[in-house]
Amino acid sequence: MNIYAHRGNSGFFPENTMYAFKKSIDLDICGIELDVQKTKDGVLVVHHDETLGRIFDGKGSIKKLTFDELRDVNLKNDELINRDDCKIPTLEEVLELIKPTDLNLNIEIKNNKVRYKGIEEDIIKLVKKYKMEKRVIISSFNYRSLKRIYKLDSKIKTAYLVGPFTFKYRNLKKVLKICKECNCTYIHPSCDVVNKELVSEAHKKGLLVQVHTVNSITIMRKLIKLKVDGVFTDYPKIINTIVNKEL
Repeated sequence: MNIYAHRGNSGFFPENTMYAFKKSIDLDICGIELDVQKTKDGVLVVHHDETLGRIFDGKGSIKKLTFDELRDVNLKNDELINRDDCKIPTLEEVLELIKPTDLNLNIEIKNNKVRYKGIEEDIIKLVKKYKMEKRVIISSFNYRSLKRIYKLDSKIKTAYLVGPFTFKYRNLKKVLKICKECNCTYIHPSCDVVNKELVSEAHKKGLLVQVHTVNSITIMRKLIKLKVDGVFTDYPKIINTIVNKEL
C-alpha cells in the first residue's frame, strides 16, 4: 500500500516546510504530499491555506504577496522560529530535495478557491526540469485543472480530490465520470466519504484509490479491509507500522 507523508511528516513537524519534508526522507514510505500556490510575482510556493495566519505570523493572501514578502514571515512556533528550513519553501526547493531519493511526490494544486493563471504550465515545466514526470502525481479538487494537465502532458499522472462538499453536488457515478473525462489515474477521496461501494466502483473503472487524511488506526484498519491503494497521513511512520502488521 502506498503511504504518503501529508504535508511532510506534519504530525510532528511544521507542515509544508523543508524541515517536515527532510524528516520524511528516511521513512519507509511511497512519497510526500504537498500543496502548491503561486505568488504575486509568479513563484510556485508550498503552502496549504490561501492566506497567512494559521501557521505563520504574517497576514494577507498568497496570491497578493511577493515571494520575498512570504519568505520574511516566521512560524508562530517560537522554538522553531529561527530555523532556515521552517520558512515557506518553493516547489523547486522541494524537487531538489526529493530528486536524489526514491520518493514520489504528490503535488496538490490549491486552485479550487483561488485561480492562478498558468499554474498548471508552471508546475509541469518545473517537474520536467528535474525529470520527475514519472514520480509525480498532480491532484486537485478543480477538475478543469486536471483536464489542462492532461492536455499539456498526458504522461503525467493526475488525481481527482473528492470530499463531502463534492458529494453534496455530485453522486458517485458523476464523480467517476469526471475522473474518466479528466483521464485520471487516481481518485483521492476523503476518509469521510470512502466506503466499499466507492472503492469497488473506482477499481472497476481502472482507478486507483488513495485516501486522505488518515490519522486514525481504526480508520486505517478499515481501509486495509476495503483494499484501498494508498493513504495520506500526518503520521506516516505510525500508519506504516499498522500496514506492515495487517498486510
